[in-house]
Amino acid sequence: MQRGEVKNPVTVLILTMVTCGIYAIIWILQTVADINKGLGREEFNAVKELVLSVVTCGLWGIWFQWRLCESVVKLQQAWGVKPQMEAPILFLMCIFGLGPFFIQQSLNAAWEQGTPGGAGGFGTPA
Repeated sequence: MQRGEVKNPVTVLILTMVTCGIYAIIWILQTVADINKGLGREEFNAVKELVLSVVTCGLWGIWFQWRLCESVVKLQQAWGVKPQMEAPILFLMCIFGLGPFFIQQSLNAAWEQGTPGGAGGFGTPA
């Protein structure tokens, strides 16, 4: 398990809005790689997720967002950090366009406050 990259959540949200979502695609690809590193296994295949989202006209993307939110919570627990919000609330933030902000904020908490393997003492690794 390795730390991912800490990014400013406000910058992520602003770049997503300014680029009409193009940055969100780049951010998702980077975030998927960070989550895979953080969990120590390949939870997601970024190319597969992107292709299936396009082929299904976004339906797979909704499912992917749900799984991504669940993985963020699992990652925080695996790193010994209390999740800032549960997966359903995080998913709701994604629906309202605030997902990148809250997902990045949650990942930053794991990278900055957590320890690989959950030595922080909260939750059980997934």
